[in-house]
Amino acid sequence: MIRRQILRHERLTRVLRRVRRSLRRFERHRSFAPTAPRDYPKAFRIRPIPGPIPGDWPEPPAIDTPFRADVEAAPGPAPIHYDVALFEQLNAEYADHPVAPTAPRYDAGSLTTRSRSRLSAIHDRIGLTNRTVLEIGCGAGYEVWFLAHHLGADAWGIDVSPRAAWSHLAGDRVHLVEGDVAIRGSLPADTFDRVISFTVWEHITHPLEAITELARVMKPGGLAWIRANLYRGPTASHRTRDIHFPFPHLLFTDAVIAEAMARAGKAATGSAWVNRLTWEQYESAFLRAGFAIHSLDFTTYGLDEAFYRRFEDALGRYPRADLERGFFQVVLEKVPAAGR
Repeated sequence: MIRRQILRHERLTRVLRRVRRSLRRFERHRSFAPTAPRDYPKAFRIRPIPGPIPGDWPEPPAIDTPFRADVEAAPGPAPIHYDVALFEQLNAEYADHPVAPTAPRYDAGSLTTRSRSRLSAIHDRIGLTNRTVLEIGCGAGYEVWFLAHHLGADAWGIDVSPRAAWSHLAGDRVHLVEGDVAIRGSLPADTFDRVISFTVWEHITHPLEAITELARVMKPGGLAWIRANLYRGPTASHRTRDIHFPFPHLLFTDAVIAEAMARAGKAATGSAWVNRLTWEQYESAFLRAGFAIHSLDFTTYGLDEAFYRRFEDALGRYPRADLERGFFQVVLEKVPAAGR
Protein backbone atom coordinates (compact mmCIF):
# COMPACT_ATOMS: atom_id res chain seq x y z
CA MET A 1 0.00 0.00 0.00
CA ILE A 2 2.76 2.40 0.98
CA ARG A 3 4.71 1.44 -2.16
CA ARG A 4 1.66 2.17 -4.37
CA GLN A 5 1.25 5.58 -2.73
CA ILE A 6 4.92 6.37 -3.33
CA LEU A 7 4.71 5.32 -6.99
CA ARG A 8 1.50 7.36 -7.47
CA HIS A 9 3.22 10.38 -5.93
CA GLU A 10 6.28 9.96 -8.19
CA ARG A 11 4.10 9.68 -11.33
CA LEU A 12 2.15 12.80 -10.33
CA THR A 13 5.40 14.66 -9.68
CA ARG A 14 6.72 13.73 -13.15
CA VAL A 15 3.46 14.86 -14.79
CA LEU A 16 3.53 18.17 -12.95
CA ARG A 17 7.19 18.67 -13.91
CA ARG A 18 6.34 18.09 -17.61
CA VAL A 19 3.41 20.52 -17.36
CA ARG A 20 5.64 23.19 -15.81
CA ARG A 21 8.24 22.72 -18.57
CA SER A 22 5.55 22.99 -21.25
CA LEU A 23 4.17 26.16 -19.69
CA ARG A 24 7.66 27.70 -19.55
CA ARG A 25 8.23 26.89 -23.24
CA PHE A 26 4.83 28.34 -24.14
CA GLU A 27 5.50 31.56 -22.24
CA ARG A 28 8.95 31.89 -23.79
CA HIS A 29 7.68 31.53 -27.35
CA ARG A 30 4.61 33.66 -26.66
CA SER A 31 6.78 36.50 -25.38
CA PHE A 32 8.77 36.47 -28.65
CA ALA A 33 5.93 35.58 -31.00
CA PRO A 34 5.80 37.89 -34.03
CA THR A 35 2.78 40.09 -34.49
CA ALA A 36 2.09 40.76 -38.17
CA PRO A 37 0.64 44.16 -39.07
CA ARG A 38 -3.13 44.07 -38.83
CA ASP A 39 -5.38 44.15 -41.88
CA TYR A 40 -7.77 47.06 -41.50
CA PRO A 41 -11.19 47.42 -43.17
CA LYS A 42 -11.09 49.34 -46.43
CA ALA A 43 -14.02 51.56 -45.45
CA PHE A 44 -15.72 52.85 -42.31
CA ARG A 45 -19.29 53.95 -41.63
CA ILE A 46 -20.59 55.12 -38.31
CA ARG A 47 -23.52 53.33 -36.64
CA PRO A 48 -26.31 54.14 -36.67
CA ILE A 49 -26.00 55.28 -40.27
CA PRO A 50 -26.51 59.08 -40.53
CA GLY A 51 -29.72 60.25 -42.15
CA PRO A 52 -29.73 62.28 -45.36
CA ILE A 53 -28.73 65.95 -45.24
CA PRO A 54 -32.00 67.92 -45.17
CA GLY A 55 -32.96 70.63 -47.65
CA ASP A 56 -31.31 72.00 -50.78
CA TRP A 57 -27.70 73.10 -50.87
CA PRO A 58 -27.38 76.91 -50.73
CA GLU A 59 -25.48 78.88 -53.39
CA PRO A 60 -22.31 80.68 -52.19
CA PRO A 61 -21.71 84.34 -53.13
CA ALA A 62 -20.53 84.92 -56.70
CA ILE A 63 -16.78 85.72 -56.63
CA ASP A 64 -14.47 86.44 -59.54
CA THR A 65 -11.21 84.47 -59.54
CA PRO A 66 -11.85 82.94 -56.07
CA PHE A 67 -8.57 81.04 -56.02
CA ARG A 68 -6.40 84.11 -56.56
CA ALA A 69 -4.19 84.97 -53.57
CA ASP A 70 -5.66 87.91 -51.65
CA VAL A 71 -2.22 89.21 -50.68
CA GLU A 72 0.79 89.02 -52.95
CA ALA A 73 3.14 86.39 -51.54
CA ALA A 74 6.47 87.58 -50.20
CA PRO A 75 9.36 86.46 -52.36
CA GLY A 76 10.88 83.23 -51.07
CA PRO A 77 14.53 82.24 -51.04
CA ALA A 78 16.16 81.69 -54.38
CA PRO A 79 15.93 78.06 -55.48
CA ILE A 80 19.02 75.97 -54.83
CA HIS A 81 20.72 74.52 -57.87
CA TYR A 82 22.12 71.14 -56.93
CA ASP A 83 24.86 71.24 -59.54
CA VAL A 84 28.54 70.36 -59.74
CA ALA A 85 29.60 73.77 -58.49
CA LEU A 86 27.61 73.36 -55.25
CA PHE A 87 28.87 69.79 -54.87
CA GLU A 88 32.50 70.89 -55.11
CA GLN A 89 31.87 73.78 -52.72
CA LEU A 90 30.40 71.46 -50.07
CA ASN A 91 33.17 68.90 -50.47
CA ALA A 92 35.74 71.60 -49.86
CA GLU A 93 33.83 72.94 -46.83
CA TYR A 94 33.70 69.50 -45.18
CA ALA A 95 37.18 68.29 -46.11
CA ASP A 96 38.51 69.03 -42.60
CA HIS A 97 35.56 67.41 -40.78
CA PRO A 98 34.16 64.64 -43.01
CA VAL A 99 30.93 62.87 -42.11
CA ALA A 100 32.84 59.53 -41.97
CA PRO A 101 36.41 60.19 -40.83
CA THR A 102 37.56 56.61 -41.44
CA ALA A 103 36.54 54.23 -44.19
CA PRO A 104 37.05 50.44 -44.17
CA ARG A 105 40.06 49.01 -46.01
CA TYR A 106 39.86 45.90 -48.21
CA ASP A 107 43.42 44.58 -48.33
CA ALA A 108 43.99 41.00 -47.08
CA GLY A 109 45.33 42.07 -43.68
CA SER A 110 42.39 44.41 -43.01
CA LEU A 111 39.87 41.79 -44.12
CA THR A 112 41.44 39.20 -41.80
CA THR A 113 41.47 41.51 -38.78
CA ARG A 114 37.92 42.71 -39.39
CA SER A 115 36.60 39.17 -39.88
CA ARG A 116 38.04 37.97 -36.58
CA SER A 117 36.66 40.96 -34.72
CA ARG A 118 33.19 40.61 -36.27
CA LEU A 119 32.91 36.90 -35.55
CA SER A 120 34.11 37.29 -31.97
CA ALA A 121 31.47 39.94 -31.26
CA ILE A 122 28.65 37.99 -32.90
CA HIS A 123 29.64 34.70 -31.26
CA ASP A 124 29.36 36.47 -27.92
CA ARG A 125 25.76 37.38 -28.82
CA ILE A 126 24.30 34.31 -30.51
CA GLY A 127 26.91 31.51 -30.37
CA LEU A 128 28.53 30.30 -33.61
CA THR A 129 30.66 27.29 -32.64
CA ASN A 130 29.80 23.88 -34.10
CA ARG A 131 26.76 25.25 -35.93
CA THR A 132 25.62 25.30 -39.53
CA VAL A 133 26.21 28.97 -40.33
CA LEU A 134 25.37 31.03 -43.41
CA GLU A 135 26.84 34.42 -44.28
CA ILE A 136 24.69 36.42 -46.71
CA GLY A 137 26.89 38.62 -48.86
CA CYS A 138 30.11 36.85 -47.94
CA GLY A 139 32.40 38.91 -50.19
CA ALA A 140 35.92 37.49 -50.20
CA GLY A 141 34.85 34.69 -47.84
CA TYR A 142 37.19 35.25 -44.89
CA GLU A 143 34.41 35.05 -42.27
CA VAL A 144 33.19 31.78 -43.80
CA TRP A 145 36.73 30.34 -43.70
CA PHE A 146 37.23 31.36 -40.05
CA LEU A 147 33.83 29.91 -39.12
CA ALA A 148 34.93 26.52 -40.43
CA HIS A 149 38.59 26.54 -39.38
CA HIS A 150 38.37 28.19 -35.97
CA LEU A 151 34.77 27.83 -34.78
CA GLY A 152 34.10 24.31 -36.03
CA ALA A 153 31.11 25.37 -38.11
CA ASP A 154 29.72 23.87 -41.28
CA ALA A 155 30.15 27.24 -42.96
CA TRP A 156 28.32 28.61 -45.98
CA GLY A 157 28.55 31.92 -47.83
CA ILE A 158 26.49 33.30 -50.68
CA ASP A 159 27.24 36.31 -52.87
CA VAL A 160 26.12 37.47 -56.30
CA SER A 161 29.76 38.06 -57.30
CA PRO A 162 32.40 35.31 -56.87
CA ARG A 163 35.73 36.65 -55.61
CA ALA A 164 39.33 35.77 -56.38
CA ALA A 165 39.86 34.39 -52.87
CA TRP A 166 37.14 31.73 -53.18
CA SER A 167 39.24 29.12 -54.94
CA HIS A 168 41.82 29.38 -52.13
CA LEU A 169 39.35 29.34 -49.23
CA ALA A 170 36.75 26.74 -50.34
CA GLY A 171 36.89 23.29 -48.73
CA ASP A 172 34.89 20.43 -47.24
CA ARG A 173 33.34 22.71 -44.60
CA VAL A 174 33.64 25.98 -46.52
CA HIS A 175 30.82 26.24 -49.07
CA LEU A 176 30.90 29.39 -51.21
CA VAL A 177 27.83 29.81 -53.41
CA GLU A 178 27.43 32.22 -56.31
CA GLY A 179 23.79 33.28 -56.25
CA ASP A 180 21.09 35.70 -55.21
CA VAL A 181 19.63 34.94 -51.79
CA ALA A 182 16.32 36.45 -52.90
CA ILE A 183 15.81 33.71 -55.50
CA ARG A 184 13.99 30.70 -54.12
CA GLY A 185 16.07 27.54 -54.26
CA SER A 186 19.49 29.18 -54.18
CA LEU A 187 20.00 27.52 -50.77
CA PRO A 188 18.51 24.42 -49.09
CA ALA A 189 15.48 24.82 -46.82
CA ASP A 190 15.49 24.40 -43.01
CA THR A 191 19.29 24.13 -42.96
CA PHE A 192 20.97 26.94 -41.01
CA ASP A 193 21.22 27.31 -37.24
CA ARG A 194 22.74 30.77 -37.58
CA VAL A 195 22.79 33.45 -40.28
CA ILE A 196 25.00 36.54 -40.33
CA SER A 197 25.12 39.49 -42.71
CA PHE A 198 27.28 42.62 -42.57
CA THR A 199 26.04 45.76 -44.36
CA VAL A 200 24.88 43.83 -47.41
CA TRP A 201 21.08 43.83 -47.20
CA GLU A 202 20.87 47.41 -48.47
CA HIS A 203 22.41 46.24 -51.77
CA ILE A 204 19.94 43.37 -52.32
CA THR A 205 17.74 44.26 -55.29
CA HIS A 206 14.70 42.41 -53.90
CA PRO A 207 15.14 42.75 -50.12
CA LEU A 208 11.62 41.66 -49.13
CA GLU A 209 11.89 38.44 -51.15
CA ALA A 210 15.29 37.87 -49.51
CA ILE A 211 13.69 38.10 -46.06
CA THR A 212 11.12 35.48 -47.08
CA GLU A 213 13.95 33.23 -48.30
CA LEU A 214 15.86 33.83 -45.08
CA ALA A 215 12.95 32.36 -43.15
CA ARG A 216 12.76 29.39 -45.53
CA VAL A 217 16.42 28.38 -45.25
CA MET A 218 16.74 28.76 -41.47
CA LYS A 219 15.97 26.00 -39.01
CA PRO A 220 13.10 26.62 -36.56
CA GLY A 221 14.63 28.29 -33.52
CA GLY A 222 17.60 29.49 -35.57
CA LEU A 223 19.04 32.96 -35.01
CA ALA A 224 20.10 35.64 -37.51
CA TRP A 225 22.36 38.65 -36.85
CA ILE A 226 21.95 41.36 -39.51
CA ARG A 227 23.49 44.81 -39.87
CA ALA A 228 22.37 46.97 -42.79
CA ASN A 229 22.66 50.53 -44.03
CA LEU A 230 19.51 52.67 -44.25
CA TYR A 231 19.08 54.78 -47.38
CA ARG A 232 18.09 58.01 -45.66
CA GLY A 233 21.16 58.07 -43.42
CA PRO A 234 24.01 60.52 -44.09
CA THR A 235 26.53 57.95 -45.37
CA ALA A 236 24.35 55.74 -47.59
CA SER A 237 26.07 56.99 -50.75
CA HIS A 238 28.93 54.58 -49.86
CA ARG A 239 31.37 57.16 -51.23
CA THR A 240 32.62 58.59 -47.97
CA ARG A 241 36.26 58.20 -49.02
CA ASP A 242 35.68 60.85 -51.69
CA ILE A 243 32.61 62.76 -50.51
CA HIS A 244 33.04 64.49 -47.17
CA PHE A 245 29.63 66.11 -46.59
CA PRO A 246 26.44 64.24 -45.51
CA PHE A 247 23.50 63.15 -47.68
CA PRO A 248 25.03 63.57 -51.16
CA HIS A 249 22.67 60.87 -52.47
CA LEU A 250 19.62 62.81 -51.23
CA LEU A 251 20.77 66.15 -52.65
CA PHE A 252 22.50 65.39 -55.95
CA THR A 253 21.73 63.17 -58.91
CA ASP A 254 24.12 60.39 -59.83
CA ALA A 255 25.03 62.33 -62.98
CA VAL A 256 26.19 65.32 -60.92
CA ILE A 257 28.14 63.09 -58.52
CA ALA A 258 29.81 61.24 -61.40
CA GLU A 259 30.82 64.48 -63.10
CA ALA A 260 32.22 65.94 -59.88
CA MET A 261 34.18 62.76 -59.20
CA ALA A 262 35.60 62.76 -62.73
CA ARG A 263 36.73 66.37 -62.31
CA ALA A 264 38.47 65.36 -59.06
CA GLY A 265 40.25 62.47 -60.76
CA LYS A 266 38.17 59.83 -58.94
CA ALA A 267 36.04 56.98 -60.26
CA ALA A 268 33.35 58.68 -62.33
CA THR A 269 30.32 56.97 -60.79
CA GLY A 270 27.37 58.08 -58.71
CA SER A 271 26.23 56.75 -55.37
CA ALA A 272 26.17 53.03 -54.63
CA TRP A 273 22.88 51.27 -55.36
CA VAL A 274 21.00 51.06 -52.04
CA ASN A 275 17.40 49.97 -51.62
CA ARG A 276 15.17 52.61 -50.05
CA LEU A 277 13.46 50.62 -47.30
CA THR A 278 12.99 52.35 -43.96
CA TRP A 279 13.52 50.43 -40.72
CA GLU A 280 9.73 50.28 -40.26
CA GLN A 281 9.41 48.49 -43.62
CA TYR A 282 12.16 46.04 -42.66
CA GLU A 283 10.45 45.43 -39.32
CA SER A 284 7.10 44.70 -40.96
CA ALA A 285 8.75 42.27 -43.39
CA PHE A 286 10.60 40.43 -40.60
CA LEU A 287 7.39 39.98 -38.63
CA ARG A 288 5.38 38.86 -41.64
CA ALA A 289 8.05 36.27 -42.46
CA GLY A 290 7.62 34.70 -39.00
CA PHE A 291 10.58 36.14 -37.14
CA ALA A 292 10.75 37.33 -33.57
CA ILE A 293 12.95 40.37 -33.00
CA HIS A 294 15.18 39.80 -29.97
CA SER A 295 17.22 42.99 -30.17
CA LEU A 296 17.47 46.16 -32.23
CA ASP A 297 20.09 48.90 -32.23
CA PHE A 298 20.77 51.86 -34.52
CA THR A 299 24.04 53.50 -35.43
CA THR A 300 23.01 57.14 -35.34
CA TYR A 301 24.59 60.38 -36.47
CA GLY A 302 23.71 63.67 -34.84
CA LEU A 303 21.96 65.83 -37.40
CA ASP A 304 24.08 68.77 -38.56
CA GLU A 305 21.47 71.45 -37.85
CA ALA A 306 23.15 74.18 -39.91
CA PHE A 307 23.44 71.82 -42.89
CA TYR A 308 19.81 70.71 -42.43
CA ARG A 309 18.49 74.29 -42.39
CA ARG A 310 20.60 75.18 -45.41
CA PHE A 311 19.13 72.36 -47.49
CA GLU A 312 15.76 71.90 -45.83
CA ASP A 313 14.01 72.17 -49.20
CA ALA A 314 15.37 68.67 -49.96
CA LEU A 315 16.08 67.14 -46.55
CA GLY A 316 12.80 68.34 -45.02
CA ARG A 317 10.98 65.72 -47.08
CA TYR A 318 12.26 63.03 -44.72
CA PRO A 319 11.58 62.44 -41.00
CA ARG A 320 14.45 63.76 -38.93
CA ALA A 321 14.78 60.40 -37.15
CA ASP A 322 15.41 58.70 -40.51
CA LEU A 323 18.12 61.24 -41.39
CA GLU A 324 19.92 60.38 -38.14
CA ARG A 325 19.79 56.58 -38.58
CA GLY A 326 22.79 55.25 -40.45
CA PHE A 327 22.53 51.50 -39.78
CA PHE A 328 20.31 49.05 -37.95
CA GLN A 329 21.57 45.94 -36.19
CA VAL A 330 19.03 43.25 -35.36
CA VAL A 331 18.90 39.73 -33.93
CA LEU A 332 16.05 37.60 -35.24
CA GLU A 333 14.69 34.17 -34.31
CA LYS A 334 12.74 31.97 -36.67
CA VAL A 335 9.92 31.08 -34.32
CA PRO A 336 9.07 27.35 -34.46
CA ALA A 337 5.62 26.59 -35.83
CA ALA A 338 3.04 25.42 -33.33
CA GLY A 339 3.44 21.74 -32.52
CA ARG A 340 7.06 21.47 -33.65
